[in-house]
Amino acid sequence: MCESPEELLKNLVQRRRMVKSWMKNASGIKVQQLDIQQQALKLTANSMYGCLGFSNSRFYAKPLAELITQQGREILQSTVDLVQNNLNLEVIYGDTDSIMVYSGLDDIAKAKAIAGKVIQEVNKKYRCLEIDLDGLYKRMLLLKKKKYAAVKVQFKDGMTYEVIERKGLDMVRRDWSLLSKELGDFCLAQILSGGSCEDVVESIHNSLMKVQEEMRNGQVELQKYIITKTLTKPPEAYPDAKNQPHVQVALRMKQSGYSTGCSAGDTIPYIICCEQGTSSSNSTGIAYRARHPDELKKDEGKWMIDIDYYLSQQIHPVVSRLCASIQGTSPERLADCLGLDSSKFQSKSSVAVSNDTANALLFAVDDEERYRGCEPLTLSCPSCSATFTCPAVFSSIHTIGEKPKKMQQEESTSNFCFWRTLRCPQCPEEGDIGRMSPGMIANQVKRQVDGFISMYYRGLMTCDDETCKHTTRSLNLRLFGDSEKGTVCSNYPRCNGHLYTEADLYKQLAYFCYLLDTSRCIEKMDTSARIAVEKELAKVRPVVDLAASTVKRIRDRCAFGWVQMNDLIVTF
Repeated sequence: MCESPEELLKNLVQRRRMVKSWMKNASGIKVQQLDIQQQALKLTANSMYGCLGFSNSRFYAKPLAELITQQGREILQSTVDLVQNNLNLEVIYGDTDSIMVYSGLDDIAKAKAIAGKVIQEVNKKYRCLEIDLDGLYKRMLLLKKKKYAAVKVQFKDGMTYEVIERKGLDMVRRDWSLLSKELGDFCLAQILSGGSCEDVVESIHNSLMKVQEEMRNGQVELQKYIITKTLTKPPEAYPDAKNQPHVQVALRMKQSGYSTGCSAGDTIPYIICCEQGTSSSNSTGIAYRARHPDELKKDEGKWMIDIDYYLSQQIHPVVSRLCASIQGTSPERLADCLGLDSSKFQSKSSVAVSNDTANALLFAVDDEERYRGCEPLTLSCPSCSATFTCPAVFSSIHTIGEKPKKMQQEESTSNFCFWRTLRCPQCPEEGDIGRMSPGMIANQVKRQVDGFISMYYRGLMTCDDETCKHTTRSLNLRLFGDSEKGTVCSNYPRCNGHLYTEADLYKQLAYFCYLLDTSRCIEKMDTSARIAVEKELAKVRPVVDLAASTVKRIRDRCAFGWVQMNDLIVTF
C-alpha cells in the first residue's frame, strides 16, 4: 500500500534523526558514512517539496507547495527579527533555513556561548522545528546569495583547525580547468588569510603576472588546461551540437573508432585550441576548436593551446569575481596583469552605477560621464561604403578653432573635419567623391535611431556575465534576492542579466542630440570665446539641423523624458 506524503516525510525525518544520533558516538570512516546517509535522507525529504509543486507528480498539491514557501519565508524573517531586536545581534546573511550572525568576537568559547543563547531563544518559539549550530566561521567572503567562502573552525581530539568552505563558487564546477581552479584557490586563500588589503592585492597581481608568463612560455602542464563536461545524452541527439565543445569532441571520438568514453553519462575531457599562426580573435567558435588531449598530442603541431582563451575566459572571470569587493584592484587591473586588453574588461559595477538613473545626479556630471556606454553615431560613405564614427559638432568646431592653421591642414582628412567638409575621411578630396548631403546624413541617423527603438521593443536581455552573454526575450518575472524583477538572467543564480530599458533608450537618443547640438553647447563656453565658435557653428547649422530635428522629435516622444505631475501632487 502506498504511504501518504505525511507518513513518508515523518519516516524520513525520524530516520535522519536516528542517523545523526549515531554520528555522535561514531569515529573514523564511520562518521563519514553516517554523514553521507543523513545527507541522503535530508535531500530525499526536501525533494517532497518539489513533488508537491510538480504537476505530473502523484503528490501534486500546488497550494501546499506555496504554503511551505510562505511558512519558510515567515519563519526565517521572524528568526532574523528575534536575533536582531531581542538579542541585539547583527544578522549578516540568511538563506532558506539558516542565518549567519556576526558576533564580533575572536574568542571561540564566547562565540559558542552566543550561539547557544540564539539557539535557546529561537527553539522556544517552535514545537516541531529546531535550530542548531552548523559551524563557527573566522573570516568570510560573501559575494552574493548562495555564493560565499569562509574559514571554518573545526574541532578534532580537543584541537582546533581551520578549513576553507566554499558555496556556489566557480571553482567547484567541473567546466573550469584545473589551472583556473588552482588560481581561484590561491586568490581565495590570500583574501581569507587575514593579511592587509595591500599585501593581498599585491600577492594576487604578482601571481597572475607569473602565471600568464609561464603559460605563454609553455611551462604549464597540459593536464591543467583540460576542461571536463558530462554528456547527458548520446552526442548525436544534441540539437545544438555545433555550439557544444564536449559534444564535438565526442562525435570525433566516435568517428575515430572509440567505443567507450563518448556515450551518454560519460565525462568528456577537452582543451580549447587554435591553429598554428592564428589567434583567438581570428579563429572560429570554441566548439570547433575544442580538442581531446589525445588529439592534441597526435596532431603534429597543427593545433596549439589557445592561451588568450584561458586567460580571458577561464582565469579572469574566476579571479575578478572573487576580487570584486576588494579595494585596490579592478577587472581592468587584473586583465592588465594577465596581459589582456584591459579596455575590454570594464568594471560591471561602475557601469551599473553610472547607468542607474535613480542613483546618479546626471546634471552634476560632465558629458563624457553622462553618456558613458552609449553607442557612437556611425555614418556610411555613399561612394566607398566605408563606415566612420561621427564626432560631436561642437567638439569638432571648438577643437579646430583652437588649433593653428598648419595643424588644421595636416588633419584635413581626419574625422574632426567632417562637419566642415561633409566628406568621407577615407575618400580622395578631388571632386564630389565621398561627399554627403544633409538629407543623407539625416536618413542614416534616423536609421540608427530606429535600430535602438527596435532593440527596446524586442525586449532583449543580455547577461552581464562575460562568460555567459546569454541573450533572451523571455522575461523572468520571479524575484531573486536583491535583483530587480524582470532583469534576472535565465541562468540565475550563476549570473545576473541586464535588460535594454527605456532609460537606456532615452540616454542613447539624448546622446545623439548632444552630438548634433549647435545651440545649447554655446552656453557652456566662456563669453570671450563664444563669438568665434558661433561663427563656425552658423556655417554648419543648416547642414546639421535636419538630422538634429529628426532625433529631437523622436526623443521628445519618449515617455521616459516626461514627468506626470498628477503622480507627484497629493490633493486633499
